[in-house]
Amino acid sequence: MDMKDEDQDQEQHAEITLSSCPGTTPATPLSKNQLKKQRKHAEMLELRKLRRIKERERRKEKRMEAKAKGLPVNVGPSRKELKRRQLTAIDKQSSPDTISVAIDLDYDDLMQERDVAKCVKQCLRIYTINRRASQPLRLHFTGIKSEGHIHECFKKNDGWENWHVDYHFDRTHTELFDKQKMVYLTCESDTVLEKLQPGHTYVIGGLVDHNHFKGLCHQRATSAGLLTARLPLSEHVDMKTRSVLSTFHVFELLTRVAANQGWTQAILETIPQRKGAKAKETSRGMQLMQTDGQENGNHKENGQDKVERSNVETNELGEKLMTS
Repeated sequence: MDMKDEDQDQEQHAEITLSSCPGTTPATPLSKNQLKKQRKHAEMLELRKLRRIKERERRKEKRMEAKAKGLPVNVGPSRKELKRRQLTAIDKQSSPDTISVAIDLDYDDLMQERDVAKCVKQCLRIYTINRRASQPLRLHFTGIKSEGHIHECFKKNDGWENWHVDYHFDRTHTELFDKQKMVYLTCESDTVLEKLQPGHTYVIGGLVDHNHFKGLCHQRATSAGLLTARLPLSEHVDMKTRSVLSTFHVFELLTRVAANQGWTQAILETIPQRKGAKAKETSRGMQLMQTDGQENGNHKENGQDKVERSNVETNELGEKLMTS
């Protein structure tokens, strides 16, 4: 009887848990806001799949309509053409004269969750710009912390591992490239970038901070003993707003200049219209405007002389008629 009683007591003790006690609820490791975010994220992923299916159907219908009307089906370069461009660019990028661009992502701990998402979105846009560029540059993403916030955000994009990008985890640009041939682009630099040098690497800070850490990229670059330079924005255009560009705008500007496009045209075609950029008038243009103004003034003076001469002639005729 004693053995049976002990077994019953052990079973009773085993059945008693915190969740089985009256007036208690099982503990959840996540808060209500976190659970809400998880649900929204799952719904967003499902909606994204549906949107992509609808976009494919819409593109298919547009192609069929264009084909029926006899219009060209593909307006821009096809995926095969873009792939061919990338493969040829990769072959050329093995040469020592290749121009490289590195996006410095060693700011993982300084950005909030929404800013990390914006940073990765800009990286995605940079990859798209480089993929569609006539002369793609060699692109590096440096300073990515393994299993960090930026790495986790990259994982949310399907196929990011297959991008034609050189990923560098837990290694910064100072460990990867020659310091003598590396230039960190910052708007605080006193040196103006006049042209892109072959074989050099140009580093762009991948920090989205809404101006909370102003001058941090420049400070890090100078403390590491790197060369710095700023884009020649004020030398070529006048803008209504401050001359601070986002990461992907700086990269797009470099791709245009690398494709032998002039700075003025490249800047005007790259920066947003809201900045109100206008090309600066050169000294030659000012001279032309001054000469045009002088010629117009001479024309006006000649016209006045003609009017005065005609008035004198009419007066002389009148006097002759009166005397006769």
